[in-house]
Amino acid sequence: MIPAKKRNLKPFPIFAIIFITSLILSIFFVQKEEAVGAKKIRLLWTNDTHGYLKPLYHKDYYDEDYESLAKKEGKIGGFAHIATLVNKLRNEMPDTTFLFDAGDTWHGTGVPLLEEGKSVVKIMNEMKYDAMAPGNVEFLFPKKVFLARVADSKFPVLALNLSDLEMDELVLKPYVVIDRGGYKLGIMGMAYQWTAKTGERSLTEGWSFGLREKEAANFAKELREKHKVDLVILLSHMGKGPDLKFASRVNGIDVILGAHTHDLMDPASEVKNPEGKTVIVTQAGSHGKNLGRLDVYIKDGKIAKYDHQIYRIIAKEIKPDPKIQKIIDEEYAKYKWMEEIIGSTKTMLYRRAIWQSTMDNFITDTYRRIENADVAFSPAWRFGATIMPGDITVDDVYNMVPTLDHIFSVELDGESIKMALEQSFDNVIAEDPYLQLGGDMIRFSGIEIRYNTKKPLGERIKILKINGKPFDPAKTYKVVSAAGQIQNHPNGVNKKDTGKVAVETLVDYIKKNSPISSRVDDRIKEDK
Repeated sequence: MIPAKKRNLKPFPIFAIIFITSLILSIFFVQKEEAVGAKKIRLLWTNDTHGYLKPLYHKDYYDEDYESLAKKEGKIGGFAHIATLVNKLRNEMPDTTFLFDAGDTWHGTGVPLLEEGKSVVKIMNEMKYDAMAPGNVEFLFPKKVFLARVADSKFPVLALNLSDLEMDELVLKPYVVIDRGGYKLGIMGMAYQWTAKTGERSLTEGWSFGLREKEAANFAKELREKHKVDLVILLSHMGKGPDLKFASRVNGIDVILGAHTHDLMDPASEVKNPEGKTVIVTQAGSHGKNLGRLDVYIKDGKIAKYDHQIYRIIAKEIKPDPKIQKIIDEEYAKYKWMEEIIGSTKTMLYRRAIWQSTMDNFITDTYRRIENADVAFSPAWRFGATIMPGDITVDDVYNMVPTLDHIFSVELDGESIKMALEQSFDNVIAEDPYLQLGGDMIRFSGIEIRYNTKKPLGERIKILKINGKPFDPAKTYKVVSAAGQIQNHPNGVNKKDTGKVAVETLVDYIKKNSPISSRVDDRIKEDK
């Protein structure tokens, strides 16, 4: 231990110790007094589970050495394991615990894709969810399928910002009042505001989304004045940045349980609304890795205090709920062929990263190679299980590309390619949270970029090469993509459907070229 003199520390005045001790005690007693006579409720929630019914490996963008972490904790998540923890927390407060979901739940893996979300809804019904807001991936199903899943749900699916343009009315209920255990909660839902702009428009034709600040404030007022609720909660799929801005601009909301950006918000954020009241904003990560809990003490129509915790679902430490596990086993038993081992990977394949990932580099490199194209694109999805070095199954590939879309080719001029990339930069780094569209940087192959994010839109790309040569704005390049919108680019010509289902093409490629490997490379770098 270093002597006090050498550490240059000065004696701490005794009056300062007394003052700080008194301050801590006063805060404790004030909080205790605030909670006296307060109503306590427990909010549990999930978000962005993306159809991951079973435990998985998942490297997030902030996991620097995930291979070591994975060896230590094993697989994480899984609805049967989440259900066990939900039951435990419910049993502690059986009459005043509420379970919610903030969307991106019914779609994202092989079985839910092939079952059109039925398997996930079946599990959510068994777990007795109280309400849900739809995320953008729920709208990757056709309208008819989406509405069928809403009808199957034994809980309300809410969206105050989803309108039918022809009928000029809301498609879903904007809110629900839950009256249980002597408490009245007003629950509103908000779908992803840019669904019609970033998704496949043919699937939501005739429906509008968008930001609805005025409507949200009016519904919150209605809940308070007409229904006399104790608390107004917004289940939001807008994303962390938009949630924080929304909370600062809309009165009447007490809590926002968010989704879409897969943020792990622990601790929760506190935002002052226009009336100066505090709004609690939180989000619980993604892929079913976590369960969120918010215990709220309500007194005199406001939150007196709260206790917030995000639980990490480490599968080997939580015994799976037998009822939920039975449903999962039955659902997967229908698709035994997905368990086939088709090859192996030498390197860890992961998706979640802002600029590029090993998984998407493999996907786009493969598309470009098999179609002999100049450029390949793939959507900047945030979801996708990590595949550790070792065996690869068919199910793993469906988790990489959970769609039956075909690979398309189109001819695009160099300038259109450059502007598509510029727009993707803007979607990621726009200063106004309301203008942030999509996920991370669009994924590509055959392109090299050097960029400067400090430049304005249209000037961020300093160097652009295609096939190792400086791009020609006027030259036409062959571009391939699947499950994206590049093939529908207005400047595209000679659009062709190859007839190849993207996921099946990847399965076949892995079978023929195993073991595979993929690494992060120099295809995109910041120009300093």
